[in-house]
Amino acid sequence: MLRLLNICVILVFISLVKGGFSDGSFNLTLYRQMPALHHLDDYDLCLDSSSGSYCLVYVEILPNASSSLWNQINELSQDSKHRFRHDRLFRGVCLETCKQSLGFLSDSIELGRGAIMDEELRSYYAKVHRRTADDDVRILHEELVNRCLNVEFGEKFSLRVRSLIEYCVPAVDHLEQDGLDLTFYGLVVCILLLTLCSSIHDYRLSRLTPQPTENFYSEALKSRRQQLLTSFSVVRNYYRLTQPHVSDFTRDMSFFDGFRVIGVFMVILGHTLMVFMTVPIENPEFYEQFLFRFETSIFQNGSLVIQIFFVMSGFLLYVKFTDRQLIQPKTDTLECIGVYFRVFFYRYFRLLPSLLTLILFNGTLLVRLQNGPFWRHLTEAERVFCRSNWWKNVFFVTNHMLEDSCSHQTWYLGADMQLFELFLIVIVLTNKHPKLKKTIYAILSALAFAVPAVLTYILELDAVYHLRPETYRYLYFRHSDTFYQMYPPFYTNLGGYLFGFMCGHVYLKQRSKKLEFQGHLKYELAMWLLVLATLGVLFSGYIFINHDFAKPSLWLALYAGLHKNFWLLICAGFVLLMCSKVGGMAYDFCTLPVFRPLARISFQSFLWHIVVLRVVAGYFRQPVYVSSFYLLCNVLMVFMLTQMLAALVAVLLEHPFGEILRCLMEPEKFTKENHPEIQMRRAQSAV
Repeated sequence: MLRLLNICVILVFISLVKGGFSDGSFNLTLYRQMPALHHLDDYDLCLDSSSGSYCLVYVEILPNASSSLWNQINELSQDSKHRFRHDRLFRGVCLETCKQSLGFLSDSIELGRGAIMDEELRSYYAKVHRRTADDDVRILHEELVNRCLNVEFGEKFSLRVRSLIEYCVPAVDHLEQDGLDLTFYGLVVCILLLTLCSSIHDYRLSRLTPQPTENFYSEALKSRRQQLLTSFSVVRNYYRLTQPHVSDFTRDMSFFDGFRVIGVFMVILGHTLMVFMTVPIENPEFYEQFLFRFETSIFQNGSLVIQIFFVMSGFLLYVKFTDRQLIQPKTDTLECIGVYFRVFFYRYFRLLPSLLTLILFNGTLLVRLQNGPFWRHLTEAERVFCRSNWWKNVFFVTNHMLEDSCSHQTWYLGADMQLFELFLIVIVLTNKHPKLKKTIYAILSALAFAVPAVLTYILELDAVYHLRPETYRYLYFRHSDTFYQMYPPFYTNLGGYLFGFMCGHVYLKQRSKKLEFQGHLKYELAMWLLVLATLGVLFSGYIFINHDFAKPSLWLALYAGLHKNFWLLICAGFVLLMCSKVGGMAYDFCTLPVFRPLARISFQSFLWHIVVLRVVAGYFRQPVYVSSFYLLCNVLMVFMLTQMLAALVAVLLEHPFGEILRCLMEPEKFTKENHPEIQMRRAQSAV
């Protein structure tokens, strides 16, 4: 895994460092003659006046066949795989400056009359920006802003434009607090008070203990009542975060810590690059030329990285369920149903508090953290949809209903929860009726290949989902049927849990037979072959990313069915080899103690990294010049800030509620009969 990470990082860095232009195919002089994708008036100067008002405006350049500049814009914009739409722009307009610029001009200025052509975007903005004054502002100032923009584009480019005010910010922008805001603040105060009281009580217990030990806070308390009362103790939850692995199984799986942290880092890397394609940038050609290069297949195919989490989740479900022997062939049917719902609800309620906190935060406090020309553009949809469509997240169906949803990254939680439910049924059935195991696994294997292939053929999708410059430019996924149909649905990700189950089965067999593979040359060689196979899969999508093929196509369907499952087979190979401690430096790296606490906050890192990204990217007053070093610094900054925030939320929220849930749902008899580590274990993250 370390070898793979080093190779991927080096290739991506080399790809970024290359100047940004493919030989002979790009003319920067001609490129800079086109209108900039973003131009922003001075935000702070505009709002320095009490009567000031600042508007973010979406602009469409009207076709003009007689204009050589328009023909250049149109030709460049046709390449949707690599280019932004250069006839779709954003302008930050100070209304006072606009009025002054029109003061000495004739009223006969030719306007770009009519509504914007992008009706989908108009409808989206109407749903998002619906504060009391938003509609009034559009009615009052739409024509004024359009006049200003047509003056500018007429003088500079001899072109006309249509425009749509997305929103306007007054000099005194006061968003009134409502019941939901007060509810969130009240809950935060309650959690802080509980933490304070619980920590004080835990400290008193340590003082009242006749023979206190150095490990008092890492040892489970005997009384269930005391366990509940100390569930919010900061010190005790800190120990839950940092305690070493104490059971044989957790020590065997310690490499999962490295997998989780590396996986979260790769997710943050991909999302940082994606979000920085949505903010005002001075040099969009950096991204456009970057997407032409061969080595960027790693970035474009990087969406496969998330599959390793499905494999790990399936593996842990199979091993833990089997080890605890919850279902036997002689188990009564009603008891099987009871076990299913007990396991399912334990997992559901373990994830729910953290998810609800994120939704409440995005719906209340997030929009108040920053300001700037693009701040509402980045955060208002979160505020609106987290208030109106929270139920999609709470019932874990976001992956099938991403439109008008908040916290888009939680599609993974929806898919993972649905797969968990399905494979929980599978393991209950196969433990109750062992003879059905091969049949069920065969059906699932066939579906894991057939579903992506059939969907790709019937719906005429791309063979590989890849990000285009316009895909997420407006903060939601547009014109991306391949993404919606192939990426988030649970039924296109069946292979992850299935391979996880198979890995779990092989691991338990190896453990029972005490087989040793460490130090065998053929297994070390297998690790290297897996690294090469990984690079082969990542690079294999290049031809489909950079070229269009006639659809429907059996070849595209065949590739779609094979490439994800071949990737999952590689992931399963890494898991099995590292279960046997094969991998040399890679295994040693993934089991470093530093990864242990970071892995235990990986769920919170996954939840909150987009919030951190919005805050980091949302303060820009002017378009920023993007470079490889700039992006790398932002990736590292977002990663570190995310870890700090995740640790705070884990200690104050995730671990306390996980402990309360364990006390309420686990029988006390079972708890007493097991190792204290069972009581002190962290709430297993979904990520």
